[in-house]
Amino acid sequence: MIITQIDVTGLVRARVYDTADQADTNPSAVLRVELADELATGTGADQANQVYYDAQTIALSTRVTYDLAGTLVDVFGDTITFARVKTIMIYNASTAGVLDVGGGTDGGGTNAFVNWISAAAEEVEVRPGGFLLLHAPDATAYPVTAATADILGLNEIAAAACPVQVAFVGVV
Repeated sequence: MIITQIDVTGLVRARVYDTADQADTNPSAVLRVELADELATGTGADQANQVYYDAQTIALSTRVTYDLAGTLVDVFGDTITFARVKTIMIYNASTAGVLDVGGGTDGGGTNAFVNWISAAAEEVEVRPGGFLLLHAPDATAYPVTAATADILGLNEIAAAACPVQVAFVGVV
């Protein structure tokens, strides 16, 4: 796969008023935090050379694992073995289901890829309609170690099935 450019963005924007009356004459402010990064092709800082994408529905009380070193397949059918992950994006499109993402029994379990959350038993809960976006553009990023630290788990833990979209950007 040849990648010419990868854009990673996040935006929070809000217009706030000093009073409940939102007339233009009342004090207001626009608050904006926009984060954007463009990765070039390569293996160093601010570079990546592989992208993985998946969309599926995770059934109630089901765990799905992503083996970042050897079983993922890109859009062209080639096997991916990440050495480092630069970006993780997980979107929970459910209106009721909750996802645990990470290590621990519910998330990755054995050989968990957890250096982005610090400990094997840790997990991040992605609520209905929510998403997790993690980006580390430096040369180190989040190292993947085949057979010992390469499994990222998603576990549906509450109420309903979860339609999810998952993307990993990294270096092979």
